[in-house]
Amino acid sequence: MINISRRRMLALMGGTLAAPYIITSRANAAPAVETGVFKMSIQPWIGYGMWYVAQEKGIFAANGLEGVEFIPYTEDAANLAILASGEIQGTNSATHNVLQHLQESPDYHIALIEDYSTTADAIVSPKSINSVADLKGKSIAFEDGTTSHLLIADALKKAGLKLSDLKWTNTPASQAAAAVLSGSTDAMVTYEPYISTALKADPNLKLLYTAAENPGLISDCFVITTRTLKERPGQVRAMVKSWGDAVELYKKNPEECQAIIAKGVGSDPSELGTTFEGVHYYSLEENKTLLTGEYATKTFPAVNAAALELGLIKKTFEAKDVIDTTALMSL
Repeated sequence: MINISRRRMLALMGGTLAAPYIITSRANAAPAVETGVFKMSIQPWIGYGMWYVAQEKGIFAANGLEGVEFIPYTEDAANLAILASGEIQGTNSATHNVLQHLQESPDYHIALIEDYSTTADAIVSPKSINSVADLKGKSIAFEDGTTSHLLIADALKKAGLKLSDLKWTNTPASQAAAAVLSGSTDAMVTYEPYISTALKADPNLKLLYTAAENPGLISDCFVITTRTLKERPGQVRAMVKSWGDAVELYKKNPEECQAIIAKGVGSDPSELGTTFEGVHYYSLEENKTLLTGEYATKTFPAVNAAALELGLIKKTFEAKDVIDTTALMSL
């Protein structure tokens, strides 16, 4: 599911900007990389692509990690159960999902901003639907409580509509395309690679509204537990460095890396077409600026406000209590 703001902060997120935050950082001498496999849950979303590149190109090993195990999930609710098991060290989540995790436990921290999407999250509809306003009275499929939920709510608010003006069904992102293609629903909200799959299967479909309309609403993060921070600081640093190394490799060899990512998310590179143009991967230098600046003072509180308004969370969280740049700032 950033430049950052993974879309500029919607009207839904309006309000005054917070004062600069003092972000947690305890960087001193670089810690040794602890032994053991680092386990991380991950969804088949191209925004998390640098992890597939790091695995395939031996970057994890080059940074001293004994091994990194990907624990796959497709629905956000499933990731909450994985996190609750206590058997993983980290996860990858959209900012609003991080807030939902924090409602269950305060022991989650953002160590890195991974990506932001422009056209890789979208409302897809038949070409006969000319605007978001035309969705009134129509049926639409999306997964409740996810980035798709935030995106449709943002689009409807700008069009002067509410979810109650539509007939919506709670449908996992991976199944939304099938619902549209079968004719069981008029439109859908999902992300890549499912968008490309639908557009390729039915030329009568189009992108009606994308995340580019509101940079910052949907942002993805590398999230670690408090226990991992305390017991495996060396592994956390190695993971953060691996992301940065993968981004630099991506800049030099985008086609090779895109093929790796496509395989990682279960797609053929030819099916994704220009999909990668709709995603920006953040470098470590960009992270150093954003996590102590715009993301902390604008993006995080704006997403918090949007999620609160939609009822996805029940309280406000402070960026300074959630972001930990210890590993990042040591690089």
